[in-house]
Amino acid sequence: MLLILIILIFSPVDGVQKCSSQEECDSKWPQAECIRGRCRCPPNTLRKPSETRGWVCLSVVDAVSGQSGPPLTCPTPEGAGYQVIYRESGELAMCSTKKKGGCPPGYECIQGLSILGPLDGVCCPDRENSCSQPIFDHEDGNLARWGFDGQKCVLFKWNPERPSSANNFKTKLNCEYNCMNDFQYDILM
Repeated sequence: MLLILIILIFSPVDGVQKCSSQEECDSKWPQAECIRGRCRCPPNTLRKPSETRGWVCLSVVDAVSGQSGPPLTCPTPEGAGYQVIYRESGELAMCSTKKKGGCPPGYECIQGLSILGPLDGVCCPDRENSCSQPIFDHEDGNLARWGFDGQKCVLFKWNPERPSSANNFKTKLNCEYNCMNDFQYDILM
């Protein structure tokens, strides 16, 4: 009995792996830090679970106004993820992060920034779907972003005030991790 208790105490829970370097966390989310063996999201973001990425950081700041963003958003594009939430008949598709299968294929339930009751999240493009969406290169864009063109990650200009897709990553490293990593979901918690 004591041996079982010791194994439970020192065994990773639910496949939780520990980070070993800053670079490891930064590839999964730009500016995330490895602190005490766990990737921590950068300031002005909150860490939320993701079925296909392990975890994501949701921006609490709107990319356009610099003010507090909406409570329901997707991880990318950072600060404008509300643009890519799946909609049914024009309405946001709400879901429960406690139940699987609440979103259509190619989407996953990402918990909102605040507690919303039994339907606590929205359907966001999953890792593979994000990489297959079109790149919105805006001539008037003032922010450098990276998108996957089907073969490699390419630099483009982004204007957060204009329509976008989830194929919008802050760094080339993050784009490559999400889109060129053979979709092997090595989940670091």
